Amino acid sequence: MEEGPQIQVRFTTRQTQYAVTDTPIVVPARLKRYGLSEIINHLLGLEKPKPFDFLIDGEFLRTSLTEYLVEKNLSTENLITIEYVESMLPPSPLSGYKHDDWIGAIDKECEGLFLTGCYDNKVRVWNKSGDCVETLVGHEGPIKSVKWLRSEENNLRLLSGSHDQTVMAWEYSPSEQSYELLYQCVGHKGSIESIAAHESGEHFLTASWDGSIKFWNTEKVDEDSTANAVQTNNKRRKATNDSDIPTKTATHSLDGHVGPVSSVIYNQSNYNQAFSGGWDHSIRIWDLESRVNINTKNCEKVVLDVDYSDKSGLLVSGHSDRSIRIWDPRSDDAAVVKMTLSSHQNWVSSVSWSERTPYMLISGSYDSNIKVWDIRSRAPLYTISGSSQPDQKVLAVEWSNDLILSGGEDCTFKMHSAKLE
Repeated sequence: MEEGPQIQVRFTTRQTQYAVTDTPIVVPARLKRYGLSEIINHLLGLEKPKPFDFLIDGEFLRTSLTEYLVEKNLSTENLITIEYVESMLPPSPLSGYKHDDWIGAIDKECEGLFLTGCYDNKVRVWNKSGDCVETLVGHEGPIKSVKWLRSEENNLRLLSGSHDQTVMAWEYSPSEQSYELLYQCVGHKGSIESIAAHESGEHFLTASWDGSIKFWNTEKVDEDSTANAVQTNNKRRKATNDSDIPTKTATHSLDGHVGPVSSVIYNQSNYNQAFSGGWDHSIRIWDLESRVNINTKNCEKVVLDVDYSDKSGLLVSGHSDRSIRIWDPRSDDAAVVKMTLSSHQNWVSSVSWSERTPYMLISGSYDSNIKVWDIRSRAPLYTISGSSQPDQKVLAVEWSNDLILSGGEDCTFKMHSAKLE
């Protein structure tokens, strides 16, 4: 073994299948994550080595132990407790599915199906094999948001929001390979930028360029109107005029933003609460029962997207200053950012938490890249090319179970495998 300072460490893990003795051992202080990973593999006696990451006081070790000690003003006499976790493998590309125009919206898997919204005014339904199993026609402007609503009697309901200032509610039948346009929601005076669906499928929220958030129920329009709903079969057809489509208006509005509202999402742990972000540099917390903006968090730049993690209780937001900000909505302080992540070279257009861990998220940017983050480190774990050309914007990302979904200016719906233990 090379000469040099040594340090006493104790290894711990929450992944019981990889547990080793917690008896302190002495290791060279020059070691970085790869050297420490070799030690864990040796202690475990693994035939096929596995890569591990290491955390000290809740932060990933990205330097040598010596550099860490210097940074924290510690000496080699200290006993250091190091937690280790199996490293996430680099995301691997699975496939890409071409569209006729930019992809402005994506939603996660539901019953083995995915949604994309396109600037060609169409909503598409995809299966895991990469087949476009349905194309929903009805909007008169680019699709800015798509959202699964619920599953009902073997049929799937979904929502789409468009630059045409309407939201459309659809029912898709996988078995019959047909769809029905149930109704359209009217009342916004600007593009629909974001839709949030309540878990019950009975309510949803919309955020608009007109500066408002509207609350809607999903009850069908009265029988007379519903009878005129646009129904299609394999030879799909479009409504001939607006009078063919039943319409409904919002139950009420949530007003408070000054300028366009770019994103809205429910608190999955408390569906009486919602979060929104807008061009007025604010993230707002809403009590939906009293219809009141109960807290406002301010920052320096436009908020382009917001997502909430029910595992960590934290909000993530993407911004026009190329930054990602992490917020604790339980904090009363209006201006304290828990963490800022910087690596993108252009606007951060879309953010999405992993559903499986409280620590990991992805971001998409106008710089053509998608980044995978673990908030226990301030540097991205991985960077994925989100388009075929360096100047093509990524407009939408979603982390759906073990898949990273993305789309944007290159007109391709991409899937990457991103398996976590």
